[in-house]
Amino acid sequence: MLQSFYTAFTGLTADKRWLSIISDNIANVNTVGFKAERAVFEDLLARSLTTFKNGAPVNTEIGGGVFVSATVKDFSQGTFMNTNNPLDLALDGEGFFMVRDNQGLTYYTRNGEFRLDANGDLINMLGMKVQGWMLDDNGNMAGAISNITVPMSMDPKVTKNISFEEPSNLDSRADVITAQFDPANSTTYNYVNSQTVYDSLGNPHTLTYYFQKIDTGTWRVYTLIDGTLTPVTDGNGNYYEYVTLKFDSNGNVVSAGSDTQVSLAQNEQDTGTNGAFTLANPPVIGSVHIKAIDGVTVNIHDEGDGDGDGIGNLVDENGNVVGTINYATGEIQLEGDYANSSSITVDYLYNPTAATATLDYKDITITGYDPNTGAQTPFTFAVNYEKLRQLASDFIFYAQQDGNSKGDLMAVAVSEDGVIKATYSNGKVKDIARLAIATFKDKEMLVRKGSWLYVPNVQTFTPVIMPGGVISKVRSGMLEMSNVDIANEFINLITAQRSYQANARVITTDDQILQETMNIKR
Repeated sequence: MLQSFYTAFTGLTADKRWLSIISDNIANVNTVGFKAERAVFEDLLARSLTTFKNGAPVNTEIGGGVFVSATVKDFSQGTFMNTNNPLDLALDGEGFFMVRDNQGLTYYTRNGEFRLDANGDLINMLGMKVQGWMLDDNGNMAGAISNITVPMSMDPKVTKNISFEEPSNLDSRADVITAQFDPANSTTYNYVNSQTVYDSLGNPHTLTYYFQKIDTGTWRVYTLIDGTLTPVTDGNGNYYEYVTLKFDSNGNVVSAGSDTQVSLAQNEQDTGTNGAFTLANPPVIGSVHIKAIDGVTVNIHDEGDGDGDGIGNLVDENGNVVGTINYATGEIQLEGDYANSSSITVDYLYNPTAATATLDYKDITITGYDPNTGAQTPFTFAVNYEKLRQLASDFIFYAQQDGNSKGDLMAVAVSEDGVIKATYSNGKVKDIARLAIATFKDKEMLVRKGSWLYVPNVQTFTPVIMPGGVISKVRSGMLEMSNVDIANEFINLITAQRSYQANARVITTDDQILQETMNIKR
Protein backbone atom coordinates (compact mmCIF):
# COMPACT_ATOMS: atom_id res chain seq x y z
CA MET A 1 0.00 0.00 0.00
CA LEU A 2 2.82 2.37 0.74
CA GLN A 3 4.07 1.85 -2.83
CA SER A 4 1.04 3.66 -4.23
CA PHE A 5 2.00 6.72 -2.16
CA TYR A 6 5.36 6.89 -3.87
CA THR A 7 3.86 6.16 -7.29
CA ALA A 8 1.48 9.10 -6.95
CA PHE A 9 4.35 11.20 -5.60
CA THR A 10 6.37 10.57 -8.81
CA GLY A 11 3.36 11.82 -10.73
CA LEU A 12 3.29 15.00 -8.65
CA THR A 13 7.02 15.53 -9.16
CA ALA A 14 6.79 14.94 -12.92
CA ASP A 15 3.81 17.28 -13.26
CA LYS A 16 5.63 19.93 -11.23
CA ARG A 17 8.60 19.74 -13.62
CA TRP A 18 6.25 19.80 -16.58
CA LEU A 19 4.66 22.96 -15.18
CA SER A 20 8.16 24.47 -14.91
CA ILE A 21 8.82 23.71 -18.58
CA ILE A 22 5.44 25.13 -19.64
CA SER A 23 5.95 28.28 -17.57
CA ASP A 24 9.42 28.73 -19.10
CA ASN A 25 7.95 28.48 -22.60
CA ILE A 26 5.22 31.00 -21.81
CA ALA A 27 7.68 33.36 -20.10
CA ASN A 28 9.84 33.38 -23.26
CA VAL A 29 7.03 34.01 -25.71
CA ASN A 30 8.65 37.38 -26.60
CA THR A 31 12.29 36.20 -26.51
CA VAL A 32 13.89 36.60 -29.94
CA GLY A 33 14.96 33.27 -31.43
CA PHE A 34 13.65 31.23 -28.49
CA LYS A 35 12.81 27.58 -29.19
CA ALA A 36 10.13 25.90 -27.10
CA GLU A 37 10.94 22.89 -24.94
CA ARG A 38 8.76 19.76 -24.68
CA ALA A 39 8.83 17.40 -21.70
CA VAL A 40 9.55 13.70 -22.29
CA PHE A 41 7.83 11.44 -19.75
CA GLU A 42 9.21 8.00 -18.94
CA ASP A 43 7.49 5.31 -16.90
CA LEU A 44 9.05 3.63 -13.86
CA LEU A 45 8.79 -0.11 -13.25
CA ALA A 46 8.48 -1.18 -9.60
CA ARG A 47 8.16 -4.92 -10.08
CA SER A 48 8.14 -7.36 -12.97
CA LEU A 49 7.51 -11.09 -12.52
CA THR A 50 7.11 -13.78 -15.16
CA THR A 51 5.52 -17.16 -14.26
CA PHE A 52 4.34 -20.08 -16.37
CA LYS A 53 0.95 -21.76 -16.44
CA ASN A 54 0.52 -24.83 -18.59
CA GLY A 55 3.83 -23.92 -20.22
CA ALA A 56 2.66 -20.44 -21.18
CA PRO A 57 4.40 -17.36 -19.73
CA VAL A 58 2.35 -15.04 -17.54
CA ASN A 59 3.71 -11.56 -16.79
CA THR A 60 2.98 -9.63 -13.65
CA GLU A 61 4.17 -6.02 -14.00
CA ILE A 62 3.46 -3.24 -11.57
CA GLY A 63 4.53 0.28 -12.51
CA GLY A 64 6.35 2.52 -10.11
CA GLY A 65 5.21 5.84 -11.54
CA VAL A 66 6.67 8.37 -13.96
CA PHE A 67 9.48 10.89 -14.29
CA VAL A 68 10.59 13.56 -16.77
CA SER A 69 13.57 11.92 -18.38
CA ALA A 70 14.44 14.65 -20.91
CA THR A 71 13.30 17.75 -22.71
CA VAL A 72 13.14 18.05 -26.50
CA LYS A 73 13.64 21.38 -28.28
CA ASP A 74 11.23 22.46 -30.97
CA PHE A 75 13.48 23.92 -33.69
CA SER A 76 10.63 24.83 -36.02
CA GLN A 77 10.74 28.24 -37.71
CA GLY A 78 9.42 31.17 -35.68
CA THR A 79 7.48 34.06 -37.20
CA PHE A 80 9.34 37.14 -38.44
CA MET A 81 8.98 40.61 -36.97
CA ASN A 82 9.88 43.62 -39.15
CA THR A 83 12.22 46.07 -37.38
CA ASN A 84 13.54 48.17 -40.31
CA ASN A 85 17.00 47.93 -38.74
CA PRO A 86 19.32 46.53 -41.43
CA LEU A 87 21.51 44.79 -38.84
CA ASP A 88 18.56 42.90 -37.34
CA LEU A 89 18.85 39.55 -39.10
CA ALA A 90 16.71 36.42 -39.23
CA LEU A 91 17.47 33.03 -40.75
CA ASP A 92 14.76 31.79 -43.09
CA GLY A 93 15.55 28.08 -42.89
CA GLU A 94 18.08 25.88 -41.11
CA GLY A 95 21.18 26.93 -39.25
CA PHE A 96 22.52 29.22 -36.55
CA PHE A 97 24.52 32.44 -36.42
CA MET A 98 27.99 32.05 -34.91
CA VAL A 99 29.24 34.42 -32.20
CA ARG A 100 32.48 34.36 -30.23
CA ASP A 101 33.25 35.72 -26.77
CA ASN A 102 36.49 37.34 -25.57
CA GLN A 103 37.84 33.95 -24.43
CA GLY A 104 37.51 32.55 -27.93
CA LEU A 105 34.57 30.24 -27.20
CA THR A 106 32.06 29.98 -30.06
CA TYR A 107 28.32 29.97 -29.42
CA TYR A 108 25.39 29.39 -31.75
CA THR A 109 22.20 31.41 -31.80
CA ARG A 110 19.04 32.17 -33.77
CA ASN A 111 18.90 35.67 -32.31
CA GLY A 112 20.11 38.09 -34.99
CA GLU A 113 19.98 41.34 -33.00
CA PHE A 114 23.34 42.70 -34.16
CA ARG A 115 25.00 46.11 -34.22
CA LEU A 116 28.35 47.77 -34.91
CA ASP A 117 30.53 48.82 -32.00
CA ALA A 118 32.88 51.81 -31.98
CA ASN A 119 35.61 49.76 -33.70
CA GLY A 120 33.34 48.63 -36.51
CA ASP A 121 33.04 45.05 -35.16
CA LEU A 122 29.69 43.35 -35.74
CA ILE A 123 28.48 42.20 -32.31
CA ASN A 124 25.35 40.86 -30.64
CA MET A 125 23.62 42.38 -27.63
CA LEU A 126 26.09 40.62 -25.32
CA GLY A 127 29.10 42.15 -27.06
CA MET A 128 30.11 38.84 -28.67
CA LYS A 129 31.71 39.07 -32.12
CA VAL A 130 29.69 37.77 -35.06
CA GLN A 131 31.66 35.30 -37.20
CA GLY A 132 32.07 35.13 -40.96
CA TRP A 133 34.51 35.53 -43.82
CA MET A 134 36.08 38.86 -44.75
CA LEU A 135 35.97 39.57 -48.51
CA ASP A 136 38.76 40.85 -50.72
CA ASP A 137 38.42 43.66 -53.28
CA ASN A 138 36.94 41.21 -55.78
CA GLY A 139 34.27 40.01 -53.35
CA ASN A 140 35.90 36.62 -52.73
CA MET A 141 36.11 35.07 -49.27
CA ALA A 142 39.66 35.54 -48.00
CA GLY A 143 41.13 33.51 -45.16
CA ALA A 144 39.47 31.57 -42.38
CA ILE A 145 36.35 32.41 -40.39
CA SER A 146 36.99 35.38 -38.12
CA ASN A 147 35.36 38.39 -36.50
CA ILE A 148 33.47 40.59 -38.95
CA THR A 149 34.77 44.16 -38.98
CA VAL A 150 33.27 46.92 -41.11
CA PRO A 151 35.83 49.69 -41.85
CA MET A 152 34.56 53.07 -40.69
CA SER A 153 36.24 54.76 -43.64
CA MET A 154 37.50 53.88 -47.11
CA ASP A 155 41.00 54.88 -48.13
CA PRO A 156 41.43 56.70 -51.44
CA LYS A 157 42.40 54.52 -54.37
CA VAL A 158 44.11 55.70 -57.54
CA THR A 159 42.31 54.84 -60.76
CA LYS A 160 44.13 52.09 -62.64
CA ASN A 161 41.51 50.36 -64.78
CA ILE A 162 38.74 51.80 -66.93
CA SER A 163 36.34 49.76 -69.03
CA PHE A 164 33.52 50.67 -71.35
CA GLU A 165 30.44 48.60 -70.59
CA GLU A 166 27.21 47.84 -72.37
CA PRO A 167 25.21 49.72 -73.61
CA SER A 168 28.03 52.14 -74.64
CA ASN A 169 27.53 53.06 -78.29
CA LEU A 170 28.91 55.31 -81.03
CA ASP A 171 26.24 56.30 -83.54
CA SER A 172 27.20 54.76 -86.91
CA ARG A 173 24.96 57.35 -88.64
CA ALA A 174 27.27 60.20 -87.55
CA ASP A 175 28.98 62.26 -90.28
CA VAL A 176 32.64 61.80 -91.14
CA ILE A 177 34.83 64.70 -89.92
CA THR A 178 38.04 65.66 -91.74
CA ALA A 179 38.95 68.80 -89.75
CA GLN A 180 41.87 68.87 -87.32
CA PHE A 181 40.67 67.97 -83.82
CA ASP A 182 40.31 70.94 -81.49
CA PRO A 183 38.62 70.42 -78.09
CA ALA A 184 37.49 74.07 -78.18
CA ASN A 185 35.71 73.59 -81.52
CA SER A 186 32.68 71.31 -81.36
CA THR A 187 32.61 70.91 -85.14
CA THR A 188 35.85 68.90 -85.01
CA TYR A 189 34.36 65.94 -83.13
CA ASN A 190 31.10 63.99 -83.10
CA TYR A 191 30.64 63.22 -79.42
CA VAL A 192 32.19 64.06 -76.06
CA ASN A 193 31.67 62.69 -72.57
CA SER A 194 33.68 62.44 -69.39
CA GLN A 195 34.09 60.57 -66.13
CA THR A 196 35.79 61.27 -62.83
CA VAL A 197 39.06 59.53 -61.99
CA TYR A 198 41.17 59.76 -58.82
CA ASP A 199 44.81 60.19 -57.87
CA SER A 200 46.51 58.47 -54.94
CA LEU A 201 45.31 61.16 -52.50
CA GLY A 202 41.73 60.79 -53.60
CA ASN A 203 41.63 64.07 -55.53
CA PRO A 204 39.07 63.93 -58.35
CA HIS A 205 40.13 64.65 -61.93
CA THR A 206 38.04 64.84 -65.06
CA LEU A 207 38.94 62.40 -67.82
CA THR A 208 37.23 63.50 -71.05
CA TYR A 209 36.82 61.41 -74.20
CA TYR A 210 36.36 63.08 -77.60
CA PHE A 211 35.12 60.78 -80.38
CA GLN A 212 35.81 61.79 -84.00
CA LYS A 213 34.53 59.69 -86.90
CA ILE A 214 37.13 59.78 -89.69
CA ASP A 215 35.75 57.04 -91.95
CA THR A 216 33.05 54.39 -92.10
CA GLY A 217 33.57 52.16 -89.07
CA THR A 218 36.67 54.13 -87.99
CA TRP A 219 36.84 56.51 -85.02
CA ARG A 220 39.56 58.47 -83.28
CA VAL A 221 39.41 58.83 -79.52
CA TYR A 222 41.23 61.78 -77.93
CA THR A 223 41.57 61.87 -74.15
CA LEU A 224 42.05 64.92 -71.92
CA ILE A 225 42.72 65.03 -68.19
CA ASP A 226 41.51 68.24 -66.55
CA GLY A 227 41.37 69.84 -69.98
CA THR A 228 44.90 68.88 -71.03
CA LEU A 229 45.47 66.52 -73.95
CA THR A 230 47.01 63.26 -72.75
CA PRO A 231 48.77 60.64 -74.85
CA VAL A 232 48.37 56.88 -75.05
CA THR A 233 51.28 54.49 -74.99
CA ASP A 234 52.08 51.13 -76.52
CA GLY A 235 54.06 50.10 -73.44
CA ASN A 236 57.41 50.36 -75.24
CA GLY A 237 58.10 54.00 -74.44
CA ASN A 238 56.26 55.33 -77.51
CA TYR A 239 53.41 57.82 -77.11
CA TYR A 240 50.55 58.64 -79.47
CA GLU A 241 48.14 61.54 -79.71
CA TYR A 242 44.96 59.47 -80.02
CA VAL A 243 43.55 55.97 -80.45
CA THR A 244 42.02 54.83 -83.73
CA LEU A 245 39.27 52.24 -83.27
CA LYS A 246 37.95 50.11 -86.13
CA PHE A 247 34.58 48.35 -86.04
CA ASP A 248 33.34 45.40 -88.09
CA SER A 249 30.00 45.14 -89.90
CA ASN A 250 28.34 43.96 -86.69
CA GLY A 251 29.47 47.05 -84.78
CA ASN A 252 32.14 45.33 -82.69
CA VAL A 253 35.65 46.66 -82.10
CA VAL A 254 38.15 44.59 -84.08
CA SER A 255 41.38 46.60 -83.87
CA ALA A 256 43.03 49.69 -82.41
CA GLY A 257 46.04 51.74 -83.40
CA SER A 258 47.37 55.24 -84.02
CA ASP A 259 49.37 57.04 -86.69
CA THR A 260 50.47 60.18 -84.84
CA GLN A 261 53.39 59.65 -82.52
CA VAL A 262 54.18 62.31 -79.92
CA SER A 263 56.87 62.90 -77.34
CA LEU A 264 56.85 64.19 -73.79
CA ALA A 265 58.99 67.31 -73.41
CA GLN A 266 59.67 68.48 -69.88
CA ASN A 267 61.15 71.67 -68.43
CA GLU A 268 62.06 73.14 -71.82
CA GLN A 269 63.21 76.70 -71.27
CA ASP A 270 63.06 79.53 -73.77
CA THR A 271 64.18 83.15 -73.63
CA GLY A 272 62.92 86.22 -75.44
CA THR A 273 62.05 89.88 -75.06
CA ASN A 274 58.83 91.72 -74.31
CA GLY A 275 56.96 88.45 -73.71
CA ALA A 276 57.69 87.02 -77.19
CA PHE A 277 59.04 83.47 -77.44
CA THR A 278 59.43 80.76 -80.10
CA LEU A 279 59.30 77.09 -79.15
CA ALA A 280 61.75 74.75 -80.83
CA ASN A 281 59.00 72.27 -81.75
CA PRO A 282 55.43 73.22 -82.74
CA PRO A 283 53.05 71.88 -80.07
CA VAL A 284 49.88 69.81 -80.36
CA ILE A 285 46.67 71.80 -79.91
CA GLY A 286 45.59 71.77 -76.28
CA SER A 287 48.92 70.59 -74.90
CA VAL A 288 50.92 73.71 -73.98
CA HIS A 289 51.59 74.39 -70.32
CA ILE A 290 53.77 77.22 -69.00
CA LYS A 291 54.83 76.41 -65.47
CA ALA A 292 57.24 79.31 -64.84
CA ILE A 293 57.78 82.88 -66.08
CA ASP A 294 61.02 84.65 -65.15
CA GLY A 295 61.58 81.91 -62.57
CA VAL A 296 58.21 82.43 -60.86
CA THR A 297 55.84 79.43 -60.78
CA VAL A 298 52.64 79.94 -62.77
CA ASN A 299 49.86 77.75 -64.12
CA ILE A 300 49.11 78.80 -67.69
CA HIS A 301 47.83 76.53 -70.46
CA ASP A 302 46.38 76.87 -73.94
CA GLU A 303 42.67 76.62 -74.68
CA GLY A 304 43.11 75.18 -78.15
CA ASP A 305 42.31 76.64 -81.54
CA GLY A 306 38.74 77.89 -81.28
CA ASP A 307 38.23 79.28 -84.78
CA GLY A 308 40.48 77.17 -86.98
CA ASP A 309 43.07 79.92 -87.63
CA GLY A 310 45.91 77.98 -85.97
CA ILE A 311 46.07 80.42 -83.05
CA GLY A 312 45.08 79.53 -79.49
CA ASN A 313 44.66 81.56 -76.35
CA LEU A 314 46.80 81.11 -73.26
CA VAL A 315 44.84 81.36 -70.01
CA ASP A 316 45.78 81.33 -66.34
CA GLU A 317 44.18 79.15 -63.68
CA ASN A 318 41.35 81.68 -63.31
CA GLY A 319 40.52 81.57 -67.00
CA ASN A 320 42.01 84.99 -67.80
CA VAL A 321 43.60 85.32 -71.26
CA VAL A 322 47.29 86.17 -70.81
CA GLY A 323 48.65 85.54 -74.32
CA THR A 324 48.44 83.56 -77.58
CA ILE A 325 50.17 80.54 -79.16
CA ASN A 326 50.72 79.84 -82.86
CA TYR A 327 50.55 76.06 -83.27
CA ALA A 328 52.18 76.10 -86.69
CA THR A 329 55.28 78.14 -85.77
CA GLY A 330 55.46 77.65 -82.01
CA GLU A 331 55.41 81.43 -81.40
CA ILE A 332 54.14 82.58 -78.00
CA GLN A 333 53.18 86.15 -77.17
CA LEU A 334 52.43 86.98 -73.54
CA GLU A 335 50.28 89.98 -72.69
CA GLY A 336 49.26 92.11 -69.72
CA ASP A 337 51.33 91.57 -66.59
CA TYR A 338 53.58 89.17 -68.51
CA ALA A 339 54.22 91.41 -71.54
CA ASN A 340 57.79 92.26 -70.47
CA SER A 341 58.80 88.71 -69.53
CA SER A 342 62.23 87.47 -70.64
CA SER A 343 62.10 83.70 -69.94
CA ILE A 344 59.57 80.90 -69.69
CA THR A 345 59.65 77.22 -68.79
CA VAL A 346 57.25 75.14 -70.92
CA ASP A 347 56.05 71.54 -70.84
CA TYR A 348 54.11 70.23 -73.82
CA LEU A 349 53.46 67.43 -76.30
CA TYR A 350 54.75 67.83 -79.83
CA ASN A 351 54.82 65.86 -83.10
CA PRO A 352 58.37 64.95 -84.05
CA THR A 353 57.47 62.06 -86.31
CA ALA A 354 54.55 60.24 -87.85
CA ALA A 355 54.47 56.56 -86.97
CA THR A 356 51.88 53.83 -87.04
CA ALA A 357 51.18 51.77 -83.93
CA THR A 358 49.10 48.66 -83.32
CA LEU A 359 47.40 48.74 -79.93
CA ASP A 360 45.36 46.25 -77.91
CA TYR A 361 41.83 47.63 -77.67
CA LYS A 362 41.31 45.57 -74.51
CA ASP A 363 44.27 47.21 -72.77
CA ILE A 364 45.20 50.71 -73.94
CA THR A 365 47.27 52.75 -71.53
CA ILE A 366 46.56 56.45 -71.08
CA THR A 367 49.44 58.45 -69.60
CA GLY A 368 48.48 61.38 -67.40
CA TYR A 369 49.89 64.85 -67.93
CA ASP A 370 49.70 67.19 -64.94
CA PRO A 371 48.78 70.76 -65.95
CA ASN A 372 50.09 72.04 -62.61
CA THR A 373 53.61 70.75 -63.13
CA GLY A 374 53.70 69.95 -66.83
CA ALA A 375 55.21 66.56 -66.08
CA GLN A 376 54.04 63.03 -66.64
CA THR A 377 51.98 62.01 -63.59
CA PRO A 378 51.20 58.72 -61.85
CA PHE A 379 47.95 58.74 -63.84
CA THR A 380 48.31 55.57 -65.86
CA PHE A 381 44.98 54.10 -66.86
CA ALA A 382 44.43 50.80 -68.63
CA VAL A 383 41.34 51.35 -70.81
CA ASN A 384 39.29 48.49 -72.23
CA TYR A 385 37.21 49.40 -75.30
CA GLU A 386 36.05 45.84 -76.01
CA LYS A 387 32.37 46.41 -75.16
CA LEU A 388 32.10 49.73 -76.98
CA ARG A 389 29.74 49.28 -79.96
CA GLN A 390 29.08 51.20 -83.17
CA LEU A 391 25.43 50.78 -84.14
CA ALA A 392 22.74 52.89 -85.74
CA SER A 393 21.55 54.19 -82.40
CA ASP A 394 22.05 57.24 -80.23
CA PHE A 395 25.38 57.89 -78.51
CA ILE A 396 25.53 56.23 -75.10
CA PHE A 397 28.42 56.60 -72.66
CA TYR A 398 28.91 54.13 -69.83
CA ALA A 399 32.42 53.58 -68.46
CA GLN A 400 33.48 52.09 -65.13
CA GLN A 401 36.64 52.96 -63.21
CA ASP A 402 38.14 51.39 -60.08
CA GLY A 403 39.38 54.47 -58.22
CA ASN A 404 37.73 56.42 -55.44
CA SER A 405 38.21 59.30 -53.03
CA LYS A 406 38.25 58.90 -49.25
CA GLY A 407 34.86 57.89 -47.92
CA ASP A 408 33.25 57.66 -44.48
CA LEU A 409 30.82 54.92 -43.54
CA MET A 410 27.22 55.97 -44.14
CA ALA A 411 25.15 52.78 -43.98
CA VAL A 412 25.37 49.00 -43.76
CA ALA A 413 23.10 46.49 -45.48
CA VAL A 414 22.94 42.68 -45.60
CA SER A 415 21.84 40.67 -48.63
CA GLU A 416 19.91 37.38 -48.64
CA ASP A 417 23.14 35.43 -49.11
CA GLY A 418 24.65 36.97 -45.99
CA VAL A 419 26.93 39.48 -47.72
CA ILE A 420 27.48 42.59 -45.61
CA LYS A 421 27.65 45.70 -47.81
CA ALA A 422 28.95 49.07 -46.64
CA THR A 423 27.99 52.37 -48.27
CA TYR A 424 30.47 55.24 -47.99
CA SER A 425 30.17 58.98 -48.43
CA ASN A 426 32.16 58.82 -51.69
CA GLY A 427 29.29 56.89 -53.27
CA LYS A 428 31.06 53.53 -53.21
CA VAL A 429 29.28 50.38 -52.05
CA LYS A 430 31.72 47.66 -51.00
CA ASP A 431 31.16 44.01 -50.08
CA ILE A 432 32.86 43.67 -46.69
CA ALA A 433 32.15 40.19 -45.35
CA ARG A 434 29.87 37.17 -45.58
CA LEU A 435 28.13 35.64 -42.60
CA ALA A 436 28.98 32.10 -41.52
CA ILE A 437 25.97 29.85 -40.84
CA ALA A 438 26.41 26.64 -38.81
CA THR A 439 24.15 23.61 -38.75
CA PHE A 440 24.26 20.28 -36.94
CA LYS A 441 23.35 16.75 -37.98
CA ASP A 442 21.60 16.34 -34.63
CA LYS A 443 20.36 19.63 -33.24
CA GLU A 444 19.27 17.90 -30.02
CA MET A 445 22.94 17.72 -29.06
CA LEU A 446 22.86 21.49 -28.49
CA VAL A 447 22.74 22.67 -24.90
CA ARG A 448 21.04 25.89 -23.85
CA LYS A 449 23.40 28.32 -22.12
CA GLY A 450 20.89 31.14 -21.61
CA SER A 451 20.81 34.52 -23.36
CA TRP A 452 19.69 32.90 -26.64
CA LEU A 453 22.94 30.88 -26.86
CA TYR A 454 23.64 27.21 -27.55
CA VAL A 455 26.81 25.12 -27.40
CA PRO A 456 27.37 21.48 -28.45
CA ASN A 457 27.30 19.01 -25.55
CA VAL A 458 30.48 17.44 -26.92
CA GLN A 459 33.24 20.04 -27.00
CA THR A 460 35.12 18.36 -29.84
CA PHE A 461 32.03 18.18 -32.08
CA THR A 462 32.43 20.06 -35.36
CA PRO A 463 29.36 21.70 -36.95
CA VAL A 464 28.76 21.97 -40.66
CA ILE A 465 29.62 25.58 -41.56
CA MET A 466 28.68 27.27 -44.82
CA PRO A 467 28.12 30.81 -46.13
CA GLY A 468 24.76 32.50 -45.72
CA GLY A 469 22.24 31.83 -48.46
CA VAL A 470 23.24 28.18 -48.97
CA ILE A 471 20.88 26.38 -46.59
CA SER A 472 18.90 29.42 -45.47
CA LYS A 473 18.19 32.96 -46.59
CA VAL A 474 19.28 35.87 -44.41
CA ARG A 475 16.42 38.32 -43.92
CA SER A 476 17.67 41.82 -43.13
CA GLY A 477 15.53 44.19 -41.07
CA MET A 478 13.72 41.27 -39.43
CA LEU A 479 13.96 39.19 -36.26
CA GLU A 480 12.79 35.63 -35.72
CA MET A 481 10.37 35.59 -32.80
CA SER A 482 9.81 32.79 -30.30
CA ASN A 483 8.09 29.72 -31.77
CA VAL A 484 6.08 29.14 -28.56
CA ASP A 485 2.41 28.39 -29.33
CA ILE A 486 0.43 30.08 -26.53
CA ALA A 487 -2.76 28.11 -27.19
CA ASN A 488 -0.91 24.81 -27.06
CA GLU A 489 0.92 25.83 -23.89
CA PHE A 490 -2.37 26.75 -22.18
CA ILE A 491 -3.80 23.34 -23.08
CA ASN A 492 -0.68 21.72 -21.65
CA LEU A 493 -1.05 23.92 -18.57
CA ILE A 494 -4.60 22.71 -18.00
CA THR A 495 -3.55 19.11 -18.59
CA ALA A 496 -0.64 19.40 -16.14
CA GLN A 497 -2.91 20.98 -13.55
CA ARG A 498 -5.51 18.22 -13.83
CA SER A 499 -2.83 15.55 -13.76
CA TYR A 500 -1.37 17.07 -10.62
CA GLN A 501 -4.82 17.14 -9.01
CA ALA A 502 -5.42 13.51 -9.97
CA ASN A 503 -2.15 12.35 -8.44
CA ALA A 504 -2.97 14.33 -5.32
CA ARG A 505 -6.34 12.55 -5.14
CA VAL A 506 -4.54 9.20 -5.36
CA ILE A 507 -2.48 10.15 -2.31
CA THR A 508 -5.68 11.24 -0.51
CA THR A 509 -7.35 7.95 -1.39
CA ASP A 510 -4.31 5.99 -0.21
CA ASP A 511 -4.47 7.89 3.05
CA GLN A 512 -8.14 7.05 3.49
CA ILE A 513 -7.51 3.35 2.78
CA LEU A 514 -4.63 3.33 5.22
CA GLN A 515 -6.90 4.93 7.79
CA GLU A 516 -9.50 2.18 7.26
CA THR A 517 -6.78 -0.40 7.74
CA MET A 518 -5.82 1.22 11.02
CA ASN A 519 -9.45 1.11 12.11
CA ILE A 520 -9.58 -2.69 11.77
CA LYS A 521 -7.86 -3.03 15.12
CA ARG A 522 -10.50 -0.97 16.80
